[in-house]
Amino acid sequence: MRKHPSFRVGTGPVLSMREGEVAVVTYTPAADKMKVFSAFIREGLESGDMVNYIYPDEESKTVKAKLEEHGIDIEIHERNGTLRLRGLAEYYLPDRNFDKEGAIKKGLEERAEAKKKGYKHWRELEDVGDFSFLNGQWKKYLEYWDDPRWGSPGAGVGVLYEPFIIELTAVNIGGMSEEETNEILKTIGGGKCPQTKFIDLLQHTGAFSKSIDMSHEKLVGCRFLLEFDPTLNYERIVEDFAKEAVANVEPVFVFTSSTSSVRTCLASQRAVRFFLMSVSTSTPESISENEILLPANNAALILESLSNVLETHAEENVFLIFDSLSELLGSMDLEKTYSFLHYVLDILSSAKATALFLLNTNAHEPQVVSCLKELFRNQLVYRGNQLKVVKGFLNERVS
Repeated sequence: MRKHPSFRVGTGPVLSMREGEVAVVTYTPAADKMKVFSAFIREGLESGDMVNYIYPDEESKTVKAKLEEHGIDIEIHERNGTLRLRGLAEYYLPDRNFDKEGAIKKGLEERAEAKKKGYKHWRELEDVGDFSFLNGQWKKYLEYWDDPRWGSPGAGVGVLYEPFIIELTAVNIGGMSEEETNEILKTIGGGKCPQTKFIDLLQHTGAFSKSIDMSHEKLVGCRFLLEFDPTLNYERIVEDFAKEAVANVEPVFVFTSSTSSVRTCLASQRAVRFFLMSVSTSTPESISENEILLPANNAALILESLSNVLETHAEENVFLIFDSLSELLGSMDLEKTYSFLHYVLDILSSAKATALFLLNTNAHEPQVVSCLKELFRNQLVYRGNQLKVVKGFLNERVS
C-alpha cells in the first residue's frame, strides 16, 4: 500500500524551544525531570547537535541510568563526542572554588569547537539543582550566566543566543521560599536577556486530568467524547488536553480544519502536529513543518494517516484530538461517520493512545447525537464554563 506523507519519527520540539532560545526551567522533586531532560537531549542528538549536560554531582548514577532508560546510548555518544556529561563541581569548582573565569573560557571554547566541527547546534542543559554546589549562593552563578563576554560588550547574554545555541537552565525550587524563587527568576529575567523563556515542569502535567479528578497515569489510554457549546470557551479544555501531553513529553496530533478555533488556540504549541481537513484537496499535502492537508471526505486517507501516526509512535502514548465530529457529519453522513468512528476507536483500543473527540450537540438532532454517544464509554460535557463527567471512566489503557 502506498504511504502518504506523515510526520517524522522523533520526540518533536521538546518544550517548544526554538533555535537561538534560552529557557529557565523550574522544578521540584515531584516532577519527572529526567523524562523531559532525556527527551531534550535525545532530540538534540537525533538532530545533529553537540549536547553538553551539566548536573548535580550526587545525581551522576541516576542521570546516566535514566538517560539509558529513555533510549540514549551514553557510551556511543560520549565516545564520538556528541554528548558531554559532567557534574557541577567538576565543571565549576575544579579546585573547590567557583572558577567563573575558567568556566567562561571553557564554555566559549567548547561552543567554538562545536561550530568548527559542523554541528547543527550547541545544545546545553545545565541543571544547577538548588545551588547547593555554591552553598546556596545563587547570585555567583547568575553573574557568570549573565556575563557580557557571552555576547557583544554591554549587551548581556542575549546576543549569544544566535540560531546556533539552544540552552536550558534548570533550577530545583523545591526547598526554596516563594520570595527566594521570585527573586531568582526576577534576576534572571531582569532585562539583559529579555527573550528568556520560563517553564514550570509541574504547571501543565495534570492540566486536563485534574479537571476531571484523575491522575495523568489513569488518563492515559482513555478515549473521551466531549460535548460542547461553540458559544463558550471550550477551546480552553482542548488546550489543557494538549498542554498536559506536551508537559509529559507525549506527542500530540490534531485532526481539524484550517479555519477552526481549535487550530488557532493551539497554533503556538510547536510540539503539536496538525492534520487539516480540506474540501479543496484530493490527496495529502504537507504545507508546513507540522501541518498536512487531508481531503475532508476521504475516510480511508484519514484512517491511513492515523495508522501511520500510531505506527510511528508505537512505543509512546500518543494524544489525539478529533475536531470536530460535526464537520465529519457534514462531509460524510451519519452512517459513514458512525462507521468511521467505530473503526477509529477499534484501532485505538489496541494502541497506546489517549483521544479527545469533540461534538457540538446543539448542531444535530437528538437521535444523531445519541447514535454517536453510544460509541463512547467516557463522556464529558462542557456547559456553563464547567467540565463535567456524564459517563465513565472505564480506563481503556493497554497494559
